Amino acid sequence: MSIDISEKEVRKFKAILDYLKRLADDGVTPLIEKQILLMLDDCLPFFSHLTMEHIFPQLHRITINRNVLGSNKRIWDIAHLKYPPPDRVTKYGRCNLPKQSAFYGAMFDMTCINELRPKVGDLVTHSVWRIKYDNEGLVYCPIFKNQPPKSKGVVNPRSMEYNDIYIKELKKFPENIQAQIDSLVQFIADSFTKDIRPDRHLDYIFSAYFSNKILYQFENGAIDAIYYPSVKDGLTFENIAIKPEVFDKKYYLAEVKENFVVQDLSSGKGGHFSHGISDCKTFDYAAGKILWDKDRMYQPDDFMRQIRMYHGVDIS
Repeated sequence: MSIDISEKEVRKFKAILDYLKRLADDGVTPLIEKQILLMLDDCLPFFSHLTMEHIFPQLHRITINRNVLGSNKRIWDIAHLKYPPPDRVTKYGRCNLPKQSAFYGAMFDMTCINELRPKVGDLVTHSVWRIKYDNEGLVYCPIFKNQPPKSKGVVNPRSMEYNDIYIKELKKFPENIQAQIDSLVQFIADSFTKDIRPDRHLDYIFSAYFSNKILYQFENGAIDAIYYPSVKDGLTFENIAIKPEVFDKKYYLAEVKENFVVQDLSSGKGGHFSHGISDCKTFDYAAGKILWDKDRMYQPDDFMRQIRMYHGVDIS
């Protein structure tokens, strides 16, 4: 049994977290970016989080082609579907610092679409990744403390299950240490489930900081991934962020599907809709290439001419 800490230490720790929360609520600016990182390093005397292990046999990822290639061209390189090189990462993400890469995926393709929210006219590539070996699980930290808003009328059963496990584990600690751990875990959950505007990437600084700590410092770097609720899905489903080297070791590309977006959220009709263009299950893994069959097309020539003419779609 650990030696307990004083109530005064708990109050001091909670006061630090309250101050950091106010900074997060006010919005992060370049003027305070470095100070926040230094403060997080200096003011958080410990780190603790629930750790799990599970096999995720299949993962989905959506890539908006123009975001990678700069235009609506077909993607031929497998590397373009995985994660960006670190030197191309210039902003904070929910699970990455600048100059730090991660594979972002989900259990369902619609979760990925809801996260990325492609626009009408976008050529998107849906990639399906499967585990290489049946017994290869991931060691991960789940983010679980926050449930979907009551107005949605649903709960997230996976978050509830993690929370039950967490409560049992938490009871192994003395009372005041329990309070300190719980405050930190709640602050981490709030950081990961905050809705961030696309033009406010600095507001990801808190979840990015904790992601770096979880993946590269906690448990001597033994954590492979972070499993966290999808904010754009109202916390009902989950995303996963995996270390690049772990992802490459444990997953392979099994299938790609190419789609053209014809309806997005701006239509007011309740979601995204796209037309399938082609798919492929054949790859040259050694060369890192997708072996698209140019004759395997779902759409008629007239449709392809239209999207090439008006949206610059190029599948050559």
